[in-house]
Amino acid sequence: MARQKKDGVHVNMYLSRQVWDQLKDYAEEKGQSLTTAVERILAEHLANEEKMIGKESDNVRH
Repeated sequence: MARQKKDGVHVNMYLSRQVWDQLKDYAEEKGQSLTTAVERILAEHLANEEKMIGKESDNVRH
């Protein structure tokens, strides 16, 4: 039986060679595909941003 397809979208972007090399090295070190590495990096960054925004709004209220 075939694996169920992920609910996702295709993304096309142009990265600097330095960032591309860092991303490839990171994914390789972690044993992840480039897709998995990018998803995890972005998810972690966005979660941290949400936490920071929440902290900033808490500081404004007090």
